[in-house]
Amino acid sequence: MKSKFLKDSIYVVETNIDDMSPVIYETVFEKLYSAGALEVFLTPVQMKKVRPGILLTALVSKNKLKKIAEVIFRETTSFGMRYYEAKRLKLLRKTGEKKERWGKIKVNKGYIGKELVKISPEYNDCREIAYKKKTLLKDIINLRPS
Repeated sequence: MKSKFLKDSIYVVETNIDDMSPVIYETVFEKLYSAGALEVFLTPVQMKKVRPGILLTALVSKNKLKKIAEVIFRETTSFGMRYYEAKRLKLLRKTGEKKERWGKIKVNKGYIGKELVKISPEYNDCREIAYKKKTLLKDIINLRPS
């Protein structure tokens, strides 16, 4: 039986940090995305000696692991990291445009089989339109499948 979802594998790369200024994370994110990270996020954690810390996590395609590791070692205070393979299920994605009262917006469409189940507008397009039209960003972003 054919799956209605796309399947692939990625690496989850993570490191705990408790001795780095929070202002540095913006640059770390920029460099990780530039190096090919699919997603980057921070999670507050409790570390040894009850110190507050941060779990830095990057989701990475397998061919980007070395680049991502280098960014983390160069740009953070980390001396080590963990990585492991994770399997994913994804919706079939198609890009397109949706005409709204504000104009055309680039969108990502998600399908289960042939059924359209999600429409996600491109954030930068929405932000630009909200600024130009002097309207609320949240109103533009809240598109519904049709």
